[in-house]
Formats: sequence, C-alpha cells, structure tokens
Amino acid sequence: MNPGDPLIGVNHPEFLNAKTRVQRGLPMRRIMAVLTIALATLLSGCFASDRPMFAPDTAVRVLGDGGNYATFEQDQGQEKPSDPITVRARPGNVYDFVNENGHATPVTFHALPNGEHVAQVKLEGNSGYGYVLARVTAKDVQIVPAECDKQDKVKMRALGVEERNRHECRIDKVADPTELFAQLRKSEPVSRMARE
Repeated sequence: MNPGDPLIGVNHPEFLNAKTRVQRGLPMRRIMAVLTIALATLLSGCFASDRPMFAPDTAVRVLGDGGNYATFEQDQGQEKPSDPITVRARPGNVYDFVNENGHATPVTFHALPNGEHVAQVKLEGNSGYGYVLARVTAKDVQIVPAECDKQDKVKMRALGVEERNRHECRIDKVADPTELFAQLRKSEPVSRMARE
C-alpha cells in the first residue's frame, strides 16, 4: 500500500506518520489510535485474513441506523479530537464507514460472549479483511487494542494463528474466530467514536 492509495484517511498526516511508525516497528498501541479513525485503515493491522472469518448472518446491527460520529484518540493520557466519520447502515447488518472525502468502507460487527464486538473490515481491493475489538454503548464505540506481539504464542498457534511479524497475525486457518477474539489479551482503549 502506498500513501496515495484510495483508503480512508491515507493522505491524512497522522495516517502517514502511523505508516512510518509501522515501518520502523514502533508499538502498535499508538498506531491503533490513528488506524481506528475509520477502522479500515488497518494498514498493518494486528489481525487480518484473506477471506471474511465471520459469516454475514452473524453480523449484528450494533450501531442502529448509523449516524455521525466524532472521533478521539488517546495521546499521552489525554483524549484528542480526530477526523469525524459518518456511519451508514446497509442491508444485511453491514455499515459503511464514510470519511470526509466520501470514501466508504464496509464494516460488520460480530458479538463476543463477553459483550465486546469484533469489527470485520473489508480492506481496499484484494487486501482482505482486518479486525479490531470494540466496546459499544449507546453513546460511543471504544476501540480496544489486542496486539499480536502481546499474545501467548503457543495458544495462538494452537488456535491456528500465523504470526508473520510482531505486528501482523493472519487468522485464515483459525477454526473458531469467536473463540480466538474472546481469548485475546487486551490493552486499555486507545480511541473512541462518539455519536454526535
């Protein structure tokens, strides 16, 4: 992927800085805040697959009819505003996350037994799918990082996860993605979307 690719926010300075941080191998926690702005910017997302791991019939309409959201990221212990996003509901419990330039990215949410959700994001072109954990309330969506390099490697291999590098885990061979995401070690939320 190049900075000029037609992904959400790819020309945004924070996105370009995040890409540089990924290339330098800096912590994924900081990057997730920037990447979460539209969920689809999972450029080097921790968990990814070539095919959708969650079936369409398991998607839930957790954001209702959608709406406009302000976005915020944690930066050195303080919440800072970021780019707004519009969420539009489509048939089949699919949402389009639309950035300020009008580019839409399809996202589905899938419930986990602990009350959290996995957002399954269709990435641009043939890039496959990215995944992020979300805590959803009536007012906001908190993005909860589950970094690939902070997981139990033996447990991840047993579940079918392939670690490509410390920032990318491929889950194409995982038999039960719900079990995988429910077991991940999580950090504190790094960003959120607040309904306007």
